[in-house]
Amino acid sequence: MNALNFLQAGQNESQLLMQDYTRERCQSSVIHLGVGAFHRAHQAVFFDRLMALDDGASWGITGVNIRPNDSKTFAKLIDQQGEYILKTMDFSGATHFEHIRSILTLIDGAQSPLAVDELMADTAIQLITCTVTEGGYYLDENQQLMLQHPDISGDLKGERNTLYAFLYAGLKARSKQNKTAAITLLCCDNLRENGHLLRAGLLQFIAAKGDNELGDWLAEHASFPCSMVDRITPKPDVQHISQTQSYFAVDDEMTVMAEDYMQWVIEDDFAGKRPHLDLVGVEFVEDVTPYEEAKIRILNAGHTCVAYRAALKGLTYFDQAMADVELNQYFTDFIKQDSIPAIGSSVVDLDAYANTIAMRFSNANIGDTVERICTDGYAKFPIFVYPTLAGIYQLGGIPAKTIEAIACWFVFIHQVAQGKLNLTYHEPNLACLAAFTNDEKGVHAFVTDTYLWQNLPIVHPDFVTRLKAAIHQAQLTYAE
Repeated sequence: MNALNFLQAGQNESQLLMQDYTRERCQSSVIHLGVGAFHRAHQAVFFDRLMALDDGASWGITGVNIRPNDSKTFAKLIDQQGEYILKTMDFSGATHFEHIRSILTLIDGAQSPLAVDELMADTAIQLITCTVTEGGYYLDENQQLMLQHPDISGDLKGERNTLYAFLYAGLKARSKQNKTAAITLLCCDNLRENGHLLRAGLLQFIAAKGDNELGDWLAEHASFPCSMVDRITPKPDVQHISQTQSYFAVDDEMTVMAEDYMQWVIEDDFAGKRPHLDLVGVEFVEDVTPYEEAKIRILNAGHTCVAYRAALKGLTYFDQAMADVELNQYFTDFIKQDSIPAIGSSVVDLDAYANTIAMRFSNANIGDTVERICTDGYAKFPIFVYPTLAGIYQLGGIPAKTIEAIACWFVFIHQVAQGKLNLTYHEPNLACLAAFTNDEKGVHAFVTDTYLWQNLPIVHPDFVTRLKAAIHQAQLTYAE
């Protein structure tokens, strides 16, 4: 192993894959906002492989933290100079390890926001990517920026709470210092037409700031390609970290673990230079829509629809849900009766894709928790699940399996609040659930909520009747 690297394996070095490049000869032309486990198991891995190829050395990453709550963990990554070990396990249990070094520098924007602005203004930067979770875009059901949200209103006054504040300040500096320096902003979160949504949110933020000049500059010098990302990445686990440390005799506090499957599809729309990620497995396409629809409506919606029922049954890991006869059958029925019919024709082989997803979900070696997948339900249902509801109704059918999942979410919310479930519900929009009380009034508010279900309750009142009945049934089924 290169002595210049921070991490040095003390044993079993031959089993630790490392791409063939010298880090000190590389430069950063990518900024990534939100350096969580998923980024480190996905985008950073693709760039790590790219950097080993001819002309790839300039595509290193500068990782940026934008959340004060993440500063403590981010500091550990800074201490390790951005290096860490990625552990992957396939369905058979075969384990592989990679030493990832593509994150060349790190800036904690929560502590040093001006350093982020200066970096975004640098013409060497060609690409800004982000993974800030679905709820981090603060858009309502009409794709309107939630200007009254405390985080957004604070940012409009000069605070740094969201990615919009960082992008605004950094791109403003870039437009002033380098008027013709094109930039590509690439969203990597699980949002339908995520590039369009990032653009819409940012432009609305800029308009609310009254900065027409920056808006005009972006229209001429920036692009917002859509992308689809996929890799099941559990929350980092102390067990995997300690095992990696022991096996390689290495002081790595930031080991991340993932399945062996990995996919990244990107709309070929770059304002400036385009990294040759297609040489390392990324797909550049004219239209991402078919790929993201398959992924969001089968994988993400499948996760979401099964997870709350699994939680109500007291299961800890998602593979346990897939091993449960009832839940496995439910997943199959949801996909075949609701999800795939609602998607319709596709360039993706949906049946084969669904079979692949089922196998991935069943991987007992991953240890992906039900608790992780239950996170952020209020943001997930409108994005992942609502399209299937609407699609089946438009076809003249009844999305019975989807309605069952929604009912289980409602029951889950209240059982968690009552302390009946042995898990924590991480819900950034908890205040939005306040009206959904566990009584007739609260149930009605839930089934008619326009953020979650748009105008479906009005256009299809059958939805209201069926969901209320499903909630009542789920309350009986999962009563103590």
